Amino acid sequence: MTDTGKMQAQPKRILCPRCPLYNRARRRCTIGKVNPRTKLDTYETARLLGVRALCPFNPYRERLLHSK
Repeated sequence: MTDTGKMQAQPKRILCPRCPLYNRARRRCTIGKVNPRTKLDTYETARLLGVRALCPFNPYRERLLHSK
């Protein structure tokens, strides 16, 4: 919640098939990134693989980058 008492909107996510970096024929990211669906999965992936493994379009990636 913000100071005004309103809930913050969830960050927008670009789904892989709509991403310009996604190869539909191979069903893979062309730059080898992962885009976990949940915040918890994003944090766990960053813990195991590092923040660099996360998709640049993941809505939680920036928070992880700034928290280090």
